[in-house]
Amino acid sequence: MIEKIVEQMTIKEKVGQLNQHLYGWQCYQKVDDHYELTDTFKNHVKEFGGVGAIYGIMRADAWSKIDKDNGISREDSFKVITMIQEYIKDHSRFKIPALISEECVHGHMALKSAVFPTQLAMGMTWDVDLMERVSQNVSQELAAKGGNLALFTGFDVLRDPRWGRSEECFSEDSFLTSQMVKAAVTGFQKEDNGVGVVVKHLCGQGASVGGHNSDAANIGMRELREIHLPPVQSASKAQAKAVMAAYNEIDGIPCHVNKNLLSDILRKEYGFKGIVMADGCALDRLLLMNNNPLLMASKALKAGVDLSLWDQVYLKLEEAIKQGYLQEKELDEAVIRVLKLKEKLGLFNDSKNISLPESGDLLLECARECQTLLKNENDILPLSKDKKIAVIGPNANNYLNQLGDYTAYQEEKDIVTVLQGIAKKTKYKPAYALGCTTRLKQFENLDETLKIAKEADVVVLVLGGNSTRLYENAFENNGALKIQEHNEMNCGENIDLASLELEGYQNKLLKEVSKVNPNIVTVLIQGRPHVIDQVLKYSKAVLASFYPGARGGDGISDVLFGDYNPSGHLTVSLPRHVGALPCYYNHKYNGAQKDYVDLAPGPLLPFGYGLSYSDFVYKNINMPSKISLQQLKKEGFTISLDVCNLSNNDGKDVVQVYLKHLNASIVVRVLELKGFKKVFVPKSSKTNVEITLTYEDFALWDEFMNFTVEPGEVLVCVGQDSQNYQEFKVVVSKEL
Repeated sequence: MIEKIVEQMTIKEKVGQLNQHLYGWQCYQKVDDHYELTDTFKNHVKEFGGVGAIYGIMRADAWSKIDKDNGISREDSFKVITMIQEYIKDHSRFKIPALISEECVHGHMALKSAVFPTQLAMGMTWDVDLMERVSQNVSQELAAKGGNLALFTGFDVLRDPRWGRSEECFSEDSFLTSQMVKAAVTGFQKEDNGVGVVVKHLCGQGASVGGHNSDAANIGMRELREIHLPPVQSASKAQAKAVMAAYNEIDGIPCHVNKNLLSDILRKEYGFKGIVMADGCALDRLLLMNNNPLLMASKALKAGVDLSLWDQVYLKLEEAIKQGYLQEKELDEAVIRVLKLKEKLGLFNDSKNISLPESGDLLLECARECQTLLKNENDILPLSKDKKIAVIGPNANNYLNQLGDYTAYQEEKDIVTVLQGIAKKTKYKPAYALGCTTRLKQFENLDETLKIAKEADVVVLVLGGNSTRLYENAFENNGALKIQEHNEMNCGENIDLASLELEGYQNKLLKEVSKVNPNIVTVLIQGRPHVIDQVLKYSKAVLASFYPGARGGDGISDVLFGDYNPSGHLTVSLPRHVGALPCYYNHKYNGAQKDYVDLAPGPLLPFGYGLSYSDFVYKNINMPSKISLQQLKKEGFTISLDVCNLSNNDGKDVVQVYLKHLNASIVVRVLELKGFKKVFVPKSSKTNVEITLTYEDFALWDEFMNFTVEPGEVLVCVGQDSQNYQEFKVVVSKEL
């Protein structure tokens, strides 16, 4: 069917199917209590005899300038999408609907949609089942509104926390990222509801030079294979319907014209069957290489980019064919892939009646699970509910600051702040003061702040960062914020930092408060790992929350008062100083000195670290001491152990398994996560845990770039973080 349609299409109509040129909010306007289609939209349909895809029809945020007054309500979304699709079908020869693509980075970026924790916060849960359920919920949200493609950040591995989009990364670790993205893809596409996921960004964007957004990734093929491509392979195995190419270049080749990446590896090696979408205006950026748009459009199409996004370049594909830069059969291959995706997602069938999902309980569960306890001196936590508590700090009662970037317009009543969460639990109404903002170098009413701090039994100081886009901000044509003086946003797309210290007067506020009341519990709501040596020094307890979502205040207060036992573990290493970057745990070692003369070695807190109100120990750890390649391929390598909870508190622990290769043909990493399991253990009891590693977990890219297991000795490390583990030597042999 699809091939026959393509045979009958004009080149112009084919080009139309590869274009996602319109900004979705340009397609409609709200007039009183109804919606009307714009001439911009109608003229585009007329020019190309249809539309390939439309991005962001339901998007509502500062960049689009859409809010509750001029945007599409949650309840009206399906009606508006249907109106758009019917117009396209009525005004095109082949009646082909458009793919409706929407940002779903941590919830659908639309009015009244649930805002879940960002990827970095979800990574801290180490809970793949929870990630799958969140994605399934967001998928149902989009499906009920008539959307088709959920844009989801899942490939980016965080190798430099100066990068503003750190919050969109699950981890600095490739294996953990791969497991989370697999769960997300499974969740988004679990139901036959017409939604496919677009996983972004392919590839290496988390290793940009200097942490600069979309800058070059100075990595070779081995680094690409070991760190950045495994999540892509994982998503491909989970049958993701689409991927988005990344802005950056790798070894001089922009990802959007990297045929080896998009076709040879993704499609041929990984067996990927979906489409490749361009990032916003990225195809126009190719003109920096060569200002011939016909040439660059042709190079991108030949490399494997099927669908554009907002650019001008792909509008010129017809002219590129006429002038001999491209053959029509090459165009047809991309058109067929786009139309087959539409067919798979059911766009040619009658739409299904899908109800909008409830999200409240899931939002709370996520907000609890992502909390990561970093310090608890003298067991100051959990707090007593009859204590007098002062809640202070820039993120204590700013509802927008706990949501992260890629968040739609929000109403204050839909978000629970830390102050509100604490107020629900305490006998006495908590006192509140701002103290300072996230970035300005000044105090806010310091005398009053210190007065309420002194009068309190405990001070909950809420510090961190801010990824809130404001409607008065200026933006690039791809939606990224233009850097502006005095903007409080210090994380998010295009918001890269040279320093990782907490900004403004936050550390000064901490020190001033400590002079009048040393009983400080600091909560960090942030989008990236910051340098927190001062926070650890002056606080009795530290809780890392990152961006915990709409129910963040409830989740944080549940942990602070012991109504929920914290179980988060760091998925990024916390650096001692920005000058000590890179700081990731799985670095390579070939005998070179790793220490600085003027700084203590290693991270401030290691990858995998996290405290609990329970006391866990591992006993009866069993595994084979020798295994053959044949056994490894056939049966895998199973580790069993008892996780014992010695406390009187039920709790969850994250068992982590790392490998160290002692014999290899290449310089290997000092440690690599290869297995983990989050397990619930009731108080004063034990739970048996089994983790099975595969042949691929033991494999490495050898000196000839073959992915293989090399016989020799391997240390299997079982522990609770990347520095606290027990080692077991295992011999991998050729024969039984």
